[in-house]
Amino acid sequence: MKKNNIIIVDTREKGHKKILEHFDKVGQDYIISKLDAGDYVIYKDYSTIIDKKDGLLELSHNLCNTLEHQRVIREIERAKELGCKEFIFLIQGNITSEEDIKKWKSPHTKVKGETLLKILKTFKEHHDCKFIFVSKKNMGKRIIELLQKKEE
Repeated sequence: MKKNNIIIVDTREKGHKKILEHFDKVGQDYIISKLDAGDYVIYKDYSTIIDKKDGLLELSHNLCNTLEHQRVIREIERAKELGCKEFIFLIQGNITSEEDIKKWKSPHTKVKGETLLKILKTFKEHHDCKFIFVSKKNMGKRIIELLQKKEE
C-alpha cells in the first residue's frame, strides 16, 4: 500500500498520540490542522472523512443528546458540501457484533445498548454514513486503510 497521500488530523482531535505514533512508525505523512468536518482526511481529497469516537459512550452522547445530534448532522452536511462521498464514524472498542452493542450498558447514561443500536441503524439510513468498530491498538492502521483505499 502506498502511503504518499498526506493525512490531515484535526487540531481538536483528542487522544491521537498512539495513532500518530503508528503513522510515524509506518512512514505515513500527516499534518495537524483544523478540519471543517471529521477528524481525519486525505489532504485535498474530502471523498472519505473519518470522525473518530472513543467508544459507545461518546457515540451515544453524540447521537442521543438533541443538541449534539443536530451538531453531528450539520457536520455530515458540511462534509458532503466539501465533496465527501463516504462519512465514517470510527468507534474505538472491542465491538464485533450487533449483539455486543445490544449488551452495552453505561453508568453514565440512561441510553441502553439496544436503543443505541436502533439509533445507529436509523442514523446510518437517514444520513448515509458508516459505523466501523476497531480496537484501540489497530486504530492508526485502520485509519490509513480507510483513507488510502484508492491506493491499494
